[in-house]
Amino acid sequence: MDNHKKSPSLSLETKDIVIVKPSMPTPSEILSLSTIDNDPNINILCQTIYVYKPNLDFPNDKKDPACVIKEALSKALVYYYPLAGKITTLDDGKLGINCNGDGVPFLESNANCELSSLHYLEGIDVPTAQKLVFDNPSQDQTSPHPLVFKVTKFLCGGFTIGMGLSHSVCDGYGASQFYRALAELASGKNEPSLKPVWERERLTAKSTLKEQPFQFLIDKTSIATSPFLPTKEISHECFNLNGDTIKRLKMKLMKESDDGKHVIKENFTTLETLGAYVWKSKVKALKLNNDGKTMFCLAVGVRKLLDPPLHEGYYGNAFVASNVVLKVKELNEKPLFEIVKLIKESKKLPLNNEYIKNSN
Repeated sequence: MDNHKKSPSLSLETKDIVIVKPSMPTPSEILSLSTIDNDPNINILCQTIYVYKPNLDFPNDKKDPACVIKEALSKALVYYYPLAGKITTLDDGKLGINCNGDGVPFLESNANCELSSLHYLEGIDVPTAQKLVFDNPSQDQTSPHPLVFKVTKFLCGGFTIGMGLSHSVCDGYGASQFYRALAELASGKNEPSLKPVWERERLTAKSTLKEQPFQFLIDKTSIATSPFLPTKEISHECFNLNGDTIKRLKMKLMKESDDGKHVIKENFTTLETLGAYVWKSKVKALKLNNDGKTMFCLAVGVRKLLDPPLHEGYYGNAFVASNVVLKVKELNEKPLFEIVKLIKESKKLPLNNEYIKNSN
């Protein structure tokens, strides 16, 4: 079944780029990023689209959403002033932030349709979604902006906000914290309910540590291979799983775990359950060689694992990798229930991570 909604061609009329600066003077300084922030695998710009339907309760509200967001962003950058700077490479080769108050690139567009005609972006195709985010290929990649914005207004009065945020500066938790602050300021609050803190030194590894927060546990010569890879013929698909589907899968696990003598008393999370299911399904679909090794990798948050815990306002990357490595034959032969248990147990591994033990 095709999971993408059929939608009309989206055409945009886009204005020139403007730069949104902090509404008040901010510190001028160079800030270091943590060891986790410096992981090259997350040195990317993560794009998120937020969808807002027209406010039918106030049809006469003529506030321009782009103006409201620009004003709120300018206020938010006073608190999150590093996001108004530039990512830079420090003398030691690691990443940092040049807090120079340069500002955030901001785009405003007008669409030729109503949001409802795009099904409010549910199951939207990737090329259409890409039109609603700020993609600036001409940006200086040696010193890029950590934050970009795009507001697109639709004929119905609804709008979307495309936010591009450097993963080297924020993880998902941090990005949500920043966006929540932006929303609070846009709604009329004088300041964010949660003040941000930098404190990247808390998660900067000592040079003497042998164990780093991210490690690849499979020798490249033993990685499982597929007759279908590598290939450039890759398509994007979106699968919406509702609560009933997940519940049925969990019930299947419960039955699988019942050996006739006792019923398992453990609770499995949705991530553990779907992770195991997708892992087994992917390995089967790719026809990986039986003797090769395959790895399931997930990020485990460490905000509360440190002693003392990280400040609630910390918005940097705060996770370490946790892995399960199996031979393809083992993965195929094990019941789903056992794979889920292995994933669940792997989430405890960061407690013994030398990097976490030595963070202060």
